[in-house]
Amino acid sequence: MVTTTKLIIKRGSRKAHHGAHGGAWKVAFADFTLAMMALFMVLWIMGAVTEDERKEIVAQLNGTSVFNGSGFNPFDVETGRGSAIIGETLAIAPPTEGATVSDTSAENSDNNANQPKEDLDSVLSRSDAELAQLRQQIQSIINSYHAQNLLTLETLPQGLRILIQDDQDRMMFPRGSAVLTPFYQRLLTELGPVFNRIDNKIMISGHTDAAQYSGNAAYNNWNLSGDRALAARRALERGGLESTRVLQVNAMSSRMPLDKADPLSARNRRIEIMVLTEAAAETLFQFYGREGENVVKPIADRLR
Repeated sequence: MVTTTKLIIKRGSRKAHHGAHGGAWKVAFADFTLAMMALFMVLWIMGAVTEDERKEIVAQLNGTSVFNGSGFNPFDVETGRGSAIIGETLAIAPPTEGATVSDTSAENSDNNANQPKEDLDSVLSRSDAELAQLRQQIQSIINSYHAQNLLTLETLPQGLRILIQDDQDRMMFPRGSAVLTPFYQRLLTELGPVFNRIDNKIMISGHTDAAQYSGNAAYNNWNLSGDRALAARRALERGGLESTRVLQVNAMSSRMPLDKADPLSARNRRIEIMVLTEAAAETLFQFYGREGENVVKPIADRLR
């Protein structure tokens, strides 16, 4: 008798055994390490620069491609002064005969102190050649920037007024900001050294349009126009303007629009640089005193 043996086949699931030393986790860890290194690098850079420098960097990155498509450093690393882009042909010419040149020697200062003060007419007459030279230098810089419609020169009894204006195509400041866009930063940097050839004080005024500042209830167009005027002063001084040339910085808000028919016009957003005659500067000196003594002394007397 033949016995039949049943063959029983059991199927068991086989679990895959992955290699314990695979390289995928190493790639992921390397990516994580690189990201952390980049993060700490950014944090270190942010901590190493000031708030104003960060704003200038952001403005430079935001506006470079709009104007010239490449980066530009308006300051010479070695000297800290603006690098002229218009070559040696626009170097400031020596003053013509009769023009006033700034002299810091004690001997000339004493001689000037003993001379009688000139009236307004004689000052304007004496300064004609000097102001014409200044106008020519400024116009050359403006032509090199192809920005003839952004700057206006006006001769007034108080001196030479230079209006640097905003327009719809090229903004001087971003909306609600006091950080100069790169184009105007370079423009003011180039203008700075020009004023050192004139023995006159200058006054800088900031103007806004009538649009209300909505970023902060405690910050309005008065603050904004003042900060913009100060930003213009810093740009001029970085270009080489002597700080002692600046007599006054004013915040005008929207109180003196150029275009009264359209209070929101781009023409109303401007920086004004007034090159004061000696008579106009003397008026301010009489009010405040040359060292502020007319303001400080009365207060000191009351405190005694």
